[in-house]
Amino acid sequence: MSRKPYAFTLVELLVVIAVIGMLLALLLPAVQAARESARRMSCSNNLRQIGLAVHNYHEAFENFPPAMKATKTVCQGFGWAALTLPFIEQSNLGSQIDFNGKIIDEVDDNMNPVSGNALLAATLVPVFLCPSNSDRELNECGDWWTTGTKTLVDWVSAYKRAPAHYSGISGEKMSDEAKEVDENYNPRHFGNGIFPLPKQITDAVTYEVTGYDLPATISFGNITGGTSNTVMVAEASSYEESSPKQYANGQWMGGQNVFLKSEYPINFAPKCGHFNGKRGTIAHWSEGCPECSKYQHDFRSFHPSGAYALHADGSVHFLSETTAIEILGRLCDRRE
Repeated sequence: MSRKPYAFTLVELLVVIAVIGMLLALLLPAVQAARESARRMSCSNNLRQIGLAVHNYHEAFENFPPAMKATKTVCQGFGWAALTLPFIEQSNLGSQIDFNGKIIDEVDDNMNPVSGNALLAATLVPVFLCPSNSDRELNECGDWWTTGTKTLVDWVSAYKRAPAHYSGISGEKMSDEAKEVDENYNPRHFGNGIFPLPKQITDAVTYEVTGYDLPATISFGNITGGTSNTVMVAEASSYEESSPKQYANGQWMGGQNVFLKSEYPINFAPKCGHFNGKRGTIAHWSEGCPECSKYQHDFRSFHPSGAYALHADGSVHFLSETTAIEILGRLCDRRE
């Protein structure tokens, strides 16, 4: 007596599909977590490489690189990250930069880089990019550090530069002492971090830059708070979704790749049209966005629950979003 070939019933097929779906649903978060873990490890390694570069610079010049390459009369706008290129196996790129020139030279009518420093500034440098942050587009951000003016034209005519997801610590501006020195929250002050900024001297009426006060160079001897207790470089990814990114300070070539810590917690995004209302009501910048002006100098990452920070001793630590603001302020101050 011959048997009929066995066939699955519709119910059995549905059960099998449901079981497979449940297994995939359980497996997917684990796979995503494993991928994020790998990205976090890579991000941490980037910061360690940056730490070695900054330490090697210090070994060569007996001080840390300045926040920005500047003189008393003209601010070239080249940031500390650009100055450390020879120490992160980017000597070829670094040797092509004309540090006596300007970043904004050699652009077309649409501010696209053509040649010279402008084209070099559009080069993606992998060690300055966090794997968890997918942004690889050129930042379209005006910069009066490089032009010497604060006119609206600087922001409309946006210069296109490769992003950097890590920023040097200029200091904190939360304590009463820092606020007093900061002169009504003007972020361009000397700072109490590893990379203090030059201070612009501007005309009170025209806002034209007439000169610069330069901070003293910083060395290990100036870190009186202890190298293990002082953050040197931290993640500062941009959450901004508008174009151009008027508050995207992360550019490895420019001096805007230095930030100060303000009152907001790690990974905060304000209520503003620049961020498509990630934290509530959308307000366009022309209507006034007081939160924007403070937002642009904060710890930010695309890692869940926190961001990585490179300490002055070369160690890398993950700082939780729940870290108290007072602690963050102390970490940003080389003196405490």
